[in-house]
Parts: sequence; C-alpha cells; structure tokens
Amino acid sequence: MSVKTWSEKAVSLAGPAGKLDVRLGQHTVSSDASAALTEERIGFIMCHPHPLYSGTMDNKVVTTLVRAASQQSLDTIRFNFRSVGQSEGEHDHGKGEQDDLDTVVDYALNELGWSQVFLAGFSFGAGVACLYAGKHAEKVHGLFLVAPAVHHFDAPSTLPFEFESHVYMGDADEVVPFDEVEHWVDLLTPQPHWHIFEGAGHFFHGRLIDLKKSFLEDLLRIIN
Repeated sequence: MSVKTWSEKAVSLAGPAGKLDVRLGQHTVSSDASAALTEERIGFIMCHPHPLYSGTMDNKVVTTLVRAASQQSLDTIRFNFRSVGQSEGEHDHGKGEQDDLDTVVDYALNELGWSQVFLAGFSFGAGVACLYAGKHAEKVHGLFLVAPAVHHFDAPSTLPFEFESHVYMGDADEVVPFDEVEHWVDLLTPQPHWHIFEGAGHFFHGRLIDLKKSFLEDLLRIIN
C-alpha cells in the first residue's frame, strides 16, 4: 500500500522585481515512485494580506487554507510578494504584485507541470488574486477570496465565466467593511458563491476551523 505525504520546501524564483521567496508544497508516494510521476498534478496558490500591515505568507488564514488544500492531494504554493520577507523589490500597491503572481503561476504550469491552478487570496491578496484572475482566466480553474479588501483595489464589476468564484466574509470584520464587500458581491456578474460567517472578524480568530470547513466543501465540489 502506497502512502502519500505532503511537505513544503523553500524555492527562490526570479521575479519581475528580483527574487521571490516561495514555499512549495508537494506530495510524494512512498512505495510506488511511478505513481507520483504519472498522476496528474493540480495545485493551489494562496496570496497573503497587505505587506504594509505585516502581511506575509505565514499569516494564519493563508497557512490554514494551504494545509486544507494539501489534505485533498493538491500541491500548494504560498509566497511573499515583493518587499516582504526574503522577496526583493519594493511594494507596488497591487500592480507589481500581480506580476509577482504571474511569475508564480507560470512556474506552476510550465515548470512544475500543474494541469490546473486553483487561486486564492486573503484581504490585499484577495484583491491581487481577483484582478489577476480577471486578466488570465485561461490559467485559473477556481477562485477563492477571503475578506477581499474592495476599498483598496479597483474591484471589477464582472468575474470570469470560465470558473467558479467564492467569497468568504465575516460580518464583524474590523478591517474590511462588510457592507462594501456585500454590495460589491451583489452587483457582480456572474454571481460568486457568497459565504457569510456571523460574528467573525477579519482574521477569523476562533473561526479558522469554520473557514477551513467551508473552503474544503467548495474545493471538493470543483475538483471531484
């Protein structure tokens, strides 16, 4: 009987503004190397919250969803945007960060051989992921936005029809105005799946298990 395990390793990519610090999570099969070589690889990429407010790839929401995706046999990537941690460059208010994400997605598709990319982001990272997905729908198979900071990016009025989108929001968010996100979701075409967590704050303190459960249910519907 083969045993599949997941582990992360540090990877350095040449990004548009310098080195990007990446954590690549991959599965290995202990007893049958050929299975690991022939199995189709699909993966999950997660973008972190605002760099100017201590947001990094080690954020709890980021790592929670990354680990959740890994439990469904997806390979994973989390990474630091330019200027964060060991990633080089200067903060670019979301524009250059989309280029950083493009580097990571192309690495996953072209070098790692992923056949599908599921993309997610939290707060600022949700904005980056949303704008990127709108421009590169052909590279994305599902979009998951947690507390998207619609007041900090040029939130679009439409989402791609090529894949399903999900928005997760606590109605007690103290950072991103809940009413603004709800209004944005109401006006979007096509309508994303809208998940409200009663009493949850921005960082989902005490509610990460609930967020993980909801995310996994939505992910499983797409990949199965």
